[in-house]
Amino acid sequence: MDMEVWTHHNPVRIYFGRGCRGSLADMLADQRALVVCSPRGRHQFESDALLGKALLSSKRFVWMDTVETNPDIHRLRDESKHLLDARVDCVIALGGGSAIDSAKVFALALSPFGSQYSLWELLGAAADLPPGASLPLYALPTTAGTGSEVTPYATVWDHAESRKLSLFGPAVYPHTAFVDPELSATVPYSPTLYTGLDAINQAAESIWNRNMTPMSEMVAHGALKLGMTALPRLLNDLANPDLRGIMAEVGLLAGLAISQTRTSLSHSISYPLTAHFGVPHGLACAFTMPAVLRHNLSADDGRFKRLAKVLSHNEDRELLNLIDAFDKFNQRLSVKVRVQEMVKSLDLLLALSEQMITPGRADNNLSPVNNAVIEKILMSSWNSD
Repeated sequence: MDMEVWTHHNPVRIYFGRGCRGSLADMLADQRALVVCSPRGRHQFESDALLGKALLSSKRFVWMDTVETNPDIHRLRDESKHLLDARVDCVIALGGGSAIDSAKVFALALSPFGSQYSLWELLGAAADLPPGASLPLYALPTTAGTGSEVTPYATVWDHAESRKLSLFGPAVYPHTAFVDPELSATVPYSPTLYTGLDAINQAAESIWNRNMTPMSEMVAHGALKLGMTALPRLLNDLANPDLRGIMAEVGLLAGLAISQTRTSLSHSISYPLTAHFGVPHGLACAFTMPAVLRHNLSADDGRFKRLAKVLSHNEDRELLNLIDAFDKFNQRLSVKVRVQEMVKSLDLLLALSEQMITPGRADNNLSPVNNAVIEKILMSSWNSD
């Protein structure tokens, strides 16, 4: 990476803080809005006093309130065809990564530009569409971790083929993100854990990444310094509003980091774990995080020493302390144990190793990757103490 020549661009307007969701109403005016959420999300939207102002400001709402985890491309295709006749002006996403990623698909597929393509064609064409080609998307994350509210990526799945697909390009960026910690106040233990792990891993992967810039490194440092302390504390005190606020900031910072770098090797390895075994995304990513760190240390150009100084005050043992910090973080949250409850043997993992080198992810990794490297990382992760 050339540290003297780099670029940074993120066009998403960000509102952050408790109650900031109330500003959504001012943006809608008389627009016809599609709201993308789960059934629980619709109830949350309609019962929320601040979001209720948005309902009053735009009485022409259309609801797509059946979002499911890991949205399927076939279902999104069918819903997009059905929604074309609604002629919406903008899209609102309320929910976690699945809701926001689904909304990104609809914002593009229902726009004048996107409606010229089938959904399958959009997966390839989106990268070449200009900024603003999609309908304005207003993203309100209710979990702290995916960062989708500030990235130009959407993950969808072809469950029939057990594979992950990506929508990517400048037109995929949301218009505005409302990162309001109050929206995540009642999220249960498991999704709090899994989305928190996703945020930590995204920040880490943006550092051991060929595309790292000084700006992405800075925000990733902030996410890791805050998140590796706050997430375990939050899991022991789910009702703590201050810790919810910290993790909302962690998720946002990690999203801003990967909006520049994309994700890397742990994400690449994670997709077959989710597709074949149903391992939740953040857990699947965190599983290999310490082993991937070890693999990348051989390519250190100073970035790991800088990260070690952020996470440790003992400069005499910087890199050892860095490894120890990631090992202990995973152990504290029982990451390996949770994965092994879903994937019953190492042999099942190794059988998928050739599917774990995902173009556009694995090749972002700082140190080179091949199948032997993947197998070594899987064995190290499975057998870790």
